[in-house]
Amino acid sequence: MDEYQITHDHAQEGTRRERCGYRIIRHRRHSEDQLHCIAKSKKSIETGSRVKDIATSTLSPEQFVLTLVEAEPPNILLMNSTAKPFTEASMMMSLTKLADKELVHMIGWAKKIPGFVELSLYDQVRLLESCWLEVLMVGLMWRSIDHPGQLIFAPDLVVSRDEGKCVEGLHEIFDMLLAATSRLRELKLQQKEFLCLKALILLNSNMFPVATSSEEPESNRKIHQLLNAITDALVWIIAKSGIPFRQQSTRLANLLMLLSHVRHASNKGMEHLLSMKCKNVVPVYDLLLEMLNAHTLRENKKPTNTGSSSSPSKEYEKRDSCVTTQ
Repeated sequence: MDEYQITHDHAQEGTRRERCGYRIIRHRRHSEDQLHCIAKSKKSIETGSRVKDIATSTLSPEQFVLTLVEAEPPNILLMNSTAKPFTEASMMMSLTKLADKELVHMIGWAKKIPGFVELSLYDQVRLLESCWLEVLMVGLMWRSIDHPGQLIFAPDLVVSRDEGKCVEGLHEIFDMLLAATSRLRELKLQQKEFLCLKALILLNSNMFPVATSSEEPESNRKIHQLLNAITDALVWIIAKSGIPFRQQSTRLANLLMLLSHVRHASNKGMEHLLSMKCKNVVPVYDLLLEMLNAHTLRENKKPTNTGSSSSPSKEYEKRDSCVTTQ
């Protein structure tokens, strides 16, 4: 506990800085005029940006993996004793408080991935807003890999499968998380493989147009460059593992297929979290609230099928009203 407390104390200044930085960037993102200014300023430093691109591309797979190892955030404690058995309110309060803490460290982690800060501020925010719950969940799976039947949310927040029954709908999500974790265990996932998968989730998370129309080709090029670098690093890790060459492509495929399970669990988790928020089961605040609001607004802006009797915007109409009440 003392070691974790020291880590927690030393991280306070950085934590405040990451919260503030995210909010500044996000407010810029929602201002079209400011986005155009960002686009113009990026063009004025295009030459310098290309030099940085070259520096990123010259990293060997081994060097790239080392940067991912160094970027890993510290262990995070809930730092709040929760009486058991859990109630619906105490369970959700614990999970949301921990998620908010992890989000702050997630921003710092993303910024340490080679090339991420060279993306436009718009793209950085959009990627984080699209993947944050997936990143949290894959981290949870990794921490729980050696603990069958348990989910290690934090060293001081270990939850069993049955304890999830105290919250309506949470038990199903726990089952999905435990099943995916079991698959990681079967594959004997290694730490460096996990780090690459987590970075892939971040860079492959955006399913919507990025940046402004004038910047889109350049933004896509940079993101694809980073995705290729991470994939190369994962291929290198598998090759160095010592498994026969013919089995290496199979392992790569098995690892990449895990990402669809993570996304599925994330989608279910997002639906549940928004439902809990709208029912006022637990107050949601700080970065977690901003991420949830961004998700709701993005869903409302999705194009709808004219032939459908219902649309995503209608589905989220009630949830959107909750945004203004928090």
